[in-house]
Amino acid sequence: MWAINKIFMDTNFQMGDKPVLKAIAVLVAVFMALAVVDKAYEVTKNFSSGKPENTISMSADGKVTASPDLAQVMVGVLTNGGTAKAASDANNKSITQVTDAIKKLGVDAKDMITSNLSVYPNYVYTNGKNEINGYQANQTLTIKVYGVDKSAELLNKVLDAAVTSGSNQIQGVSLGFADADNLRQQARTQALQKAKQKAQELAEQAGLRLGKVVSISEGSYYAPVPMYGMEAKGMGGGGSSAPDIQTGSQDVTATMTVVFEVK
Repeated sequence: MWAINKIFMDTNFQMGDKPVLKAIAVLVAVFMALAVVDKAYEVTKNFSSGKPENTISMSADGKVTASPDLAQVMVGVLTNGGTAKAASDANNKSITQVTDAIKKLGVDAKDMITSNLSVYPNYVYTNGKNEINGYQANQTLTIKVYGVDKSAELLNKVLDAAVTSGSNQIQGVSLGFADADNLRQQARTQALQKAKQKAQELAEQAGLRLGKVVSISEGSYYAPVPMYGMEAKGMGGGGSSAPDIQTGSQDVTATMTVVFEVK
């Protein structure tokens, strides 16, 4: 009412004058706006109440077991020198020997990545202070080996070639999947089927009828990547060989939660 009175005051409402027409037009506009807001509220209310009142939520796990088809080998070379350049040059020479030996086995250059490179001084404590006593260079190479699910022969050859050609720091081997998304989707599908079956059984026991799916959410995904650690300090130079790796199998799991309408 206050708003209407204000409109009349602001428009100098007088019978027979033009301000009267102006005031009427303003009032019509106000009432139309209120009607639109009221209708919008009604539509929103109806939309929000469209969600089924009776639902059932069910979670289930899916699991796919497969043999890893991708191995990532991490080998390194640690060298020392009187200067940073001497240590770095010796390191580059050794790492080149390692990469050349692995390339001869048929491993593509794009599947060998330098994952760490560092040069730092060695210190000795003398006469109450630290003094530089040479330099140390460290370089790590990560090598991808595919098809280990069919045969681990190439993987074991890569390890042996790395050690015998100059690597003195084999940090380990991680096993996984080149296409983990495909296995993950299989686990999801399995989990969804289990969730539907469990919900169907529960609904029947309660005398209800299972309806359409209201929502789906993924709770977790797990694909373990086992790491085989192999300390290889002091190895290299052709005097040692790396151990054989058995790839075994891994489980890829997914947990799905599905909400169903029940009638």
